[in-house]
Amino acid sequence: MIPGGTSRLLFPSPSKLVSVTMANAPEIVLPPLAFKAAGNSDTQRDVNLARVLRSPGYPTLVLLMADAVTKWADRVVLDFTAQQVTVKYQVDGIWTDMPPMDRPTGDFMLATLKQLCNLDYLDRESRQEASITGQLDSFKYKFHIRCQGVPTGERVQIRVDLPRPQPAQLIEMGMREKAHERVRQMLKRGKGLLVSAALPGDGASMSWKGLRAAGDRFMSDFVTFEQKGAIEDDVINVGSVVYDSEEAFPQKFRELLLKEPDTIFFSQVRSPQIMRQIVESGLSSNRLMVVQIDARSAVEAIYRLQILGVTSEEIQQHLIGVVAHRSMRRLCVKCREPFEPDPNVLAKLGIPVGRVRQFYKQFDPAAYTTLDSKGNPIPPPVCPTCGGTGYFARVGLFEVLENDATLQTILKARRKYADAVQAWRAAGNPTFRDEGLALLALGVSSIEELQRVLKS
Repeated sequence: MIPGGTSRLLFPSPSKLVSVTMANAPEIVLPPLAFKAAGNSDTQRDVNLARVLRSPGYPTLVLLMADAVTKWADRVVLDFTAQQVTVKYQVDGIWTDMPPMDRPTGDFMLATLKQLCNLDYLDRESRQEASITGQLDSFKYKFHIRCQGVPTGERVQIRVDLPRPQPAQLIEMGMREKAHERVRQMLKRGKGLLVSAALPGDGASMSWKGLRAAGDRFMSDFVTFEQKGAIEDDVINVGSVVYDSEEAFPQKFRELLLKEPDTIFFSQVRSPQIMRQIVESGLSSNRLMVVQIDARSAVEAIYRLQILGVTSEEIQQHLIGVVAHRSMRRLCVKCREPFEPDPNVLAKLGIPVGRVRQFYKQFDPAAYTTLDSKGNPIPPPVCPTCGGTGYFARVGLFEVLENDATLQTILKARRKYADAVQAWRAAGNPTFRDEGLALLALGVSSIEELQRVLKS
């Protein structure tokens, strides 16, 4: 909706963007979200901001972004089609469909956003990127915008740097002390192959940062080797070398090996050609190679390595271990609700009756039955901490697999994946399920959330 009386866009309209008039529209009180415009000079930034403040798309933009950050969304995706604009938020790794916009409202809002970012709002096809900042109350945000024409229209992706502390250590992410010490010992091995396994969007970047921070960075020379455009957050005392493309990897890798770093961390390895280079050149240099790959579990990572071209014999010889990670949402401690678990549910989870007397669940607005003086239901309050989602931030679940006798037996017998999982569990190794059940007992998360994680 475009508020105000009679309004027109105050800068040239693209061919698909028409001026509209909204007569007798109700006045809307906007959240106090203040943007700082982009531009090549102070004058240009001032002009861009002044123009959008008077545009009919500005209120829609403010309402959208204020709603997103209030709900702690770190991603917003807008898909423009011929009929409408779909809106999605990503909050703690979960995508949620929001109410769509009609095209005129969405077009005015997008033209406003592009003007604010100092982009060409007439261009609906080329890829354009920019960053702007904003402040809502005492919180400051940075918005990274990417626009790209697609066959159905245009896609806009907005990544938000949320003002909440991000854990930097594996312990802070949820790893237990015993598992953390095992990981530290693996990083001290000095040579071999260590694997970090997670899925994109499931805390892969967070666990990768924690793994790089777990070693003795102040006594050893650690280097992260990553492709341009996929650069991860920096870690203190861990250098970074960037290569432009897969074709440029071999030469850049040889140059890096000549500098003789102690440990090289390879971000987002998805190419068999790059993996072969790491195995053939890297491991022959008698250095520690740590690779980040996509896998749902520690055991799956072993089979993923083989898909990437590492032979079973090479895994037996060179692999030190796997650190696998999944993310589970934390219940909001301000609005979570206790309940007594059903014995049948406990039996399905494998928890003896009486061991856990109380679980927690997210706040249920449907159960809120407060009435006003006239007997009308009062809408439930929105939790100021989680924005009404019932969850706030994430906690990590970890599996740590070492190249021990159990794994050697699995590899030599060339067992199928399901049999390998069973053998690994039978050897007493804690799984994601075990880690999740412990968090349920502590009230950190909910049964529904653990079920979601284990099924995905």
